[in-house]
Amino acid sequence: MESPMTRLLHLVAIVALFAGAAFAASPFQQAVTALDGLDPARIPAGRLYDRALPMSGLPLQDGSGAGPAVGAAAWRQMLHEMRLSSPTPPAAWPTPDQARDEERRARAAGVVPIALLDVGYARLRPDALERGLVEMRGNRLVETPAAAALSPYLTQRAFAAAALVPRTYHGAAVTFTLPENLFAGDGPRPVRLSLDLADGRGWRDAAFGDSLTAAYDATGERTLRLRAGYPDGSSREAAFTFEVAALAAPAPTQTWTITATVPFEGAYAGGQAFVYLAEGHAAVTDPVIVVEGFDMDNVMGWDELYDLLNRENMLEELRADGFDAVVLNFNDSTDDIRRNAMVLVELLRQVGEAQPDGRDRVVIGASMGGLVARYALAWLEQQDLEHNARTFISFDSPQLGANIPLGVQYWLQLFQIESAEAGHLLSRLDTPAARQMLLYHHTSPAGGTGQPDPLRASFLGDLAALGDYPQDLRKVAVANGSGNAAGQGYGPGTQLVSYEYYSFLVDLIGNVWAVPNGGPQQILRGLIDRIWPLPNDELNVTVSGAKPWDSAPGGWRSSLADMDATPAPYGDIVALYPNHCFIPTISALALNVTDPYTNVSLMADPAALSPFDAVYFPAANEEHVLVTAGNKVWFAAEIARSSSAVDDVALLPAVAPRVVGAQPNPFNPSTSLVIDLPGAVAAARLDIFDLGGRRVRTLVDGPLPAGRQMVAWDGRDAEGRALASGAFVGRLSADGEVSSTRLMLVR
Repeated sequence: MESPMTRLLHLVAIVALFAGAAFAASPFQQAVTALDGLDPARIPAGRLYDRALPMSGLPLQDGSGAGPAVGAAAWRQMLHEMRLSSPTPPAAWPTPDQARDEERRARAAGVVPIALLDVGYARLRPDALERGLVEMRGNRLVETPAAAALSPYLTQRAFAAAALVPRTYHGAAVTFTLPENLFAGDGPRPVRLSLDLADGRGWRDAAFGDSLTAAYDATGERTLRLRAGYPDGSSREAAFTFEVAALAAPAPTQTWTITATVPFEGAYAGGQAFVYLAEGHAAVTDPVIVVEGFDMDNVMGWDELYDLLNRENMLEELRADGFDAVVLNFNDSTDDIRRNAMVLVELLRQVGEAQPDGRDRVVIGASMGGLVARYALAWLEQQDLEHNARTFISFDSPQLGANIPLGVQYWLQLFQIESAEAGHLLSRLDTPAARQMLLYHHTSPAGGTGQPDPLRASFLGDLAALGDYPQDLRKVAVANGSGNAAGQGYGPGTQLVSYEYYSFLVDLIGNVWAVPNGGPQQILRGLIDRIWPLPNDELNVTVSGAKPWDSAPGGWRSSLADMDATPAPYGDIVALYPNHCFIPTISALALNVTDPYTNVSLMADPAALSPFDAVYFPAANEEHVLVTAGNKVWFAAEIARSSSAVDDVALLPAVAPRVVGAQPNPFNPSTSLVIDLPGAVAAARLDIFDLGGRRVRTLVDGPLPAGRQMVAWDGRDAEGRALASGAFVGRLSADGEVSSTRLMLVR
């Protein structure tokens, strides 16, 4: 649950896209060296904004309160740009990483910290060269004597606030704080602070170190405001965003601390298990164990995981049916998948000890969690240890790999120095788990083909040594990607991103294309046009032999649309399409095919090409790890079924004609009803009814021999029309006996 890899990764604004390889200095920073010739003592406020690539929209935050409401990611970028603008940022100012650390601490404490930026800065006049106020001497920009009469600088002030925890699941009682260590300011300090928390109480006085409580009566987005007053009587105002996601999320029944007892490469991983018991259960009885995915910042807790799992009321309905949820949250989900798998091994042991009767359980791995569960279950089998799992459900998991557009990775590496979010995500995408999952991972220097990181081969080799997949249980794969070969709305090699930035020092052009189907194809064109007399550069990346993962059917992420949300003209990023394929359908279903555009719905039995016993997929692409009305039915049916029900019944001698069950069930597009007859019958009838009692199809009408038999149904009615998703009944009438079984068709 990620996210990005969000929300794999809620992935958020620019963060959802940035990735790349580290460089000593970006092309923009190389141009910025021309500013070193300017006298810092003559720069108003000592801070020159031209040193930063303005990607945050900071000039719109002028203290008037009229600028757009700011989120946490934009505030961190504004702080980063002000730090870049300063030769020596004040030691008391926080860094973007420290702001993230404060967010993690605040989440654990259940409070919402408000950060404040109150800083003056200067910019070179756009016409400074034309007016003769500055000139180039060698490769440095210097002031001329004319600057004594007219300053070459324009001055402005930035005033911006943000809630570093962007949402709450306890809107009925929210505690906001104003930490002193999250104030980055210069000049006169505010003598008065007041907040309007958009809770109907209006403005309230506050001070650094204070805590204020708000109570909301409805969910939704809010615009909060902070106002500061100064000794001279002036005031400034800033608006910032905050989401009330829920008014009162339920608390887990118990929280277990889980520490692996088996190390991987000498290190032990850990996590928490949130136990949410069904009504009437005093202990874990019928557990459904859910393993979280790639949490890029390791900030997801019970509230976020509950919100994701309870879409369509799925979690609460499972509890109503008597199932206990046990949700595993890793301390560091970006760590090596093999190391975190040992945390799940330990959790399975503890669940077994907690159960009063030792009955079996279901394990669901969401996104990366599907790989963690696959490794852990296979490892236990290899070690001849019981996992007592009857079913393993892989939920849009990158069993054959995940995808982030390679062209975007190379494009964004240009801006990792200028963007705090780029640099942060770079560190996340270079973590072990990301390197183990990505089909194509950036290289430095850029390569001529898409290739994974070497750590992926190491991980897959270890999986193969374990037998690749666990065997002693039912295995089910659920995809969010289209099974009808529907792509993301564009073809291989299509342009995805157009970027243009023009400034006094440098003009940048960056265009990105989706990876091609074969190639060769250019996936990045970058033009760096520096101020004269500095040289210009062109950056181009072309790949060949690639598979068209970006545009393929699959669970999608809105990374491109998130990037496009950057306010123009500050980083005028234009996403030509909103989404890209994150988990290809063939990867989520682990199909033994090579074409990303395989039409799975046309296969007679897709599971025959998969290590999974049953595979489920929608017709259209859906957001990655999104619980929908359709796949909720699949989850509920698989969790409720006994994986060996057909075989167990079949072992008993048939004393009357009967329908044993169906395989698979739920199904899409076809299933086989299993019937047993103690002897031959001259007249048997096998019908399919809908829940309204209407006969929609007759499969058998005539004699049948003795024994166990399989009768296929393709999910169509008597006229050959494909039926919509829903529940049906298969009913056998023979020798005066009637037997039936329930079927679930999910398109």
